[in-house]
Amino acid sequence: MSMKMRVFAGVAGLGLLVAGCGGGGDAAPAGNVAASESPPGIAPGEPDPRGVRYRAEGALPKGPEKAGVYGVRGSVSRDAAERLARALGVPGGVRAEGGEWRGEGLTVARQAPGVWSYVAEDDKCAREKACSVPGEAEARKAARPVLAALGLSGAEVRGDGVRGASRVVRADPEVGGLPTDGWATRLQVAAGGEVVGGAGRLDVPRTAEEERYAVRSAAEALAALNEGVGKDGKVVPVTGARFGLAARTREGRPVLVPAWLFSVPTQPATLAQPAIEEEHLGSGAPRHPGGAGSAGPGTASGAVPPVSYAAAGRELSLRFTGGACARYRAHAEEKGGQVRVHLTEEKKPGKVCVMIAKELTRSVTLDRPLGDRTVVTTAGEPVPAA
Repeated sequence: MSMKMRVFAGVAGLGLLVAGCGGGGDAAPAGNVAASESPPGIAPGEPDPRGVRYRAEGALPKGPEKAGVYGVRGSVSRDAAERLARALGVPGGVRAEGGEWRGEGLTVARQAPGVWSYVAEDDKCAREKACSVPGEAEARKAARPVLAALGLSGAEVRGDGVRGASRVVRADPEVGGLPTDGWATRLQVAAGGEVVGGAGRLDVPRTAEEERYAVRSAAEALAALNEGVGKDGKVVPVTGARFGLAARTREGRPVLVPAWLFSVPTQPATLAQPAIEEEHLGSGAPRHPGGAGSAGPGTASGAVPPVSYAAAGRELSLRFTGGACARYRAHAEEKGGQVRVHLTEEKKPGKVCVMIAKELTRSVTLDRPLGDRTVVTTAGEPVPAA
């Protein structure tokens, strides 16, 4: 599949790291990918003075002394996939197909945490484009049976999102008595209370790993966000912080890590920052024998999990955290009701440089507009809309 690629500059400094890296000045590879570029006048590895500086309005909490990481292992049973299928009204149940459970419009990964996506085979409202968006109360009521089947009856639920002629109901689970960010289930509800789409994970981690790590305060986490940002950076107010858990990838598998969830009135999404040192999170890429990836001699590569996406026509923009000392490649695979996106990082070891972790964006051009299709990572994890 031929994909065209455009590069958008990263805009926000998100922390200061020191790493062996290189390749920031390499020429863009041929084809449908492009190399990471620094903004004009900014040398590779140097802070972007136009970044964002977050400023707390009032005192911030300290949090607990130590906290653990939550993860899931194992596989998803047929019974669990069947419960979800029945709640969604999928006829005929599910069948095993490769590493997935599949039903009419439903796909569930058999490996925990059981990433799933659903697109109704016949969405009358989308087809006829003649339905009004249901109210929030109606959408919440329609979502309850599905959330109950997922064990999310006690989750924090919002229904203020709209996508086309559907209302989006979002449920964020509570884990270990803590709020979470990035482990949400989203359901699309059309007029008449019909659930016409959705995505999420079947399993929610309930037990923290035995090892516990020192927790930095909310003020320290906010300071880490501001490191490397120039004095002229745009100032954004932070009105509060909750101690919770945020979704991250460690050694190729999704986990929930202790984090501070900052409230930023000017941003629609929660700003999540790990409350433990990054060294405890390890690499986001799976470990491979020999350590080196397949990017070529003298290079190291790994998968980079996207934080969110934005769609405009056929253009799909992927937001992620990366550095100025590496090249980032992106492409997408379009199949059925899913768009599977791949983000990889390539860097040359042996050269030490100061790397500012920035909020970056890479964009691909799809064969057709995204529409109601679900965006997922290489591992099948749903990517939330920005």
